Amino acid sequence: MTAVVRVVAPNPGPYTGPGTNTWIVDAGPVQVVIDPGPDDDRHLAAIERKLAGATVGVVLVTHSHPDHLPLAERLASAHRASVQRYPELGDGDVVRAGRVNLTALYTPGHSADHLCFWIAEDRALFSGDLVLGKGSSMVTYPEGNVADYLRSLERVAALKPRLLFPGHWDPVTDAMGKLEEYRTHRLAREAQVLAEVRRGGGTARELTRRVYEREVGEELLVAAEMTMRAHLEKLVDEGKVVIEGHGEEVRYEPSVS
Repeated sequence: MTAVVRVVAPNPGPYTGPGTNTWIVDAGPVQVVIDPGPDDDRHLAAIERKLAGATVGVVLVTHSHPDHLPLAERLASAHRASVQRYPELGDGDVVRAGRVNLTALYTPGHSADHLCFWIAEDRALFSGDLVLGKGSSMVTYPEGNVADYLRSLERVAALKPRLLFPGHWDPVTDAMGKLEEYRTHRLAREAQVLAEVRRGGGTARELTRRVYEREVGEELLVAAEMTMRAHLEKLVDEGKVVIEGHGEEVRYEPSVS
């Protein structure tokens, strides 16, 4: 089993949990760093302490959100390493570093540029924000897409991973159980959104409050609304929901067909 070390960024919060996970993969003569995190001097120093003088061969980034990408260039420059992420890395591309091969998997949904990284011999998946160690992942409308997200979950489940190294919270040892939990949750949320629209349409903001208000605090309602809009977009594309009106007062109503 390839040795993996976690460094948690000092950016805890409602969207990041205890902080963003930076993963250091022991590739033998060099190290691979996945998701270097926010551009924070304390976090850079913590990563260097964990590296303990070892050389970084490549810096990989699952997606470009500001809690995952910004430190990449600084860290890579200090080690004369490259930064690799989508779209330079495409689906199925293999990153060879030392004695480890990591396969990039294009897994859009949470964001349009999301990659996971797969170590086949260990059946280990670095899942970024596709799957977290706790809670659910938001779909960041308009760049995120619920249909893509569900397809990405199915795609990584087909690999039958044994272990997940997520972008936030702890590693997941029941990888298949977690993937099924995420799939079930997203489909249940879709059914809940559709049922709420059929009960009485509304704007995206109104529907968000009706569906999410008892589950999340005020600080997470913005994220909840982005996910709501992504669900509504899928339901409109499928002809189950129709749009009425224009601008901020657009309402979502059940389809009569």
